[in-house]
Amino acid sequence: MKLRNFLFILFLLPLASCGPLSFMMSVDMRHPSRSGLELGHKSFSVAYVDNGNAVDSAFIASVSEGFAQRLEAEYFDGEPVIMIYNIDGQEGADYSSKDSVLNVLMDTGSDVVFLFDAPETGEVTLSAPQKVETPAVRDSAYIVEASLPYSIRLYVYDSMNKDDEVLEYTGSAAAKPVAYTDGNDTDSVLVAKALSAVASPAREAGNISGAPFLPRWVEEDFTFVYFDNGQMAWIDAAVAAHDCRWQDAMDIWLKLTDTGNLERRSCAAYNLAVTFYILGRYDMAKEWLDVSDADYPLHLSYDMRRKIEAKLGRQVK
Repeated sequence: MKLRNFLFILFLLPLASCGPLSFMMSVDMRHPSRSGLELGHKSFSVAYVDNGNAVDSAFIASVSEGFAQRLEAEYFDGEPVIMIYNIDGQEGADYSSKDSVLNVLMDTGSDVVFLFDAPETGEVTLSAPQKVETPAVRDSAYIVEASLPYSIRLYVYDSMNKDDEVLEYTGSAAAKPVAYTDGNDTDSVLVAKALSAVASPAREAGNISGAPFLPRWVEEDFTFVYFDNGQMAWIDAAVAAHDCRWQDAMDIWLKLTDTGNLERRSCAAYNLAVTFYILGRYDMAKEWLDVSDADYPLHLSYDMRRKIEAKLGRQVK
């Protein structure tokens, strides 16, 4: 959730003159990624198949690392919380099968597992040596760029996705590691040097591979209600919401539900429902909207309920 702008517009709702007022906020809300998966508020794990080939293993391990870092940056504020698992490859095993991916999921205990199959790599080619203007040491007077063609397959299983299927993604490109030389190394030595530096372009490939799983941000407008009757708690809650201090706002609205006035209790409960929706707590949003409707139905409730039910529908297993 990102606050895009705040329209502190106050206007009377078409109720009684002493009825509630409203203010509106425009918020960038997280929507499903280009992959179609809605990954917010879920735990991830990344695994890769090690086929025993040193180059392939080093490459796919670094791809997995870059991939995890891309998702951590978007979903976890850059915190290194995604565990990466190494799977010893078995000849003839089909890692795209649901049973295989489920086994990995069960071992990791996460909601979503991203499984990279062992990569397919091609023959390395070398560029002509290019002179380095200011070499750091004598044997780095020249730089050679290698090209390592590769193709990767990624299997994704979201245990909370109602479609209950393994999604498969493929991609191919060429990694471009470099080797430094004094100009006298043989091609085989240069290839070995370049492959020893494959981690950096592989991490970049993993970073790019994470793009389809990043959320899309869509601006949505939300309306909150309050009373301007000398009771400062309603104003304090509105200011807290304006500042995105959601917990402070919710604490105040929760106290305001403790009243015998059904209309005011309904408005406080409605505000709680909207806030829980913004925070991605759709189950709690529905519970509080039910409370609001039971006490004193507001005309704003219909659109809010439609939004909540749409989100809950995506989470049905």
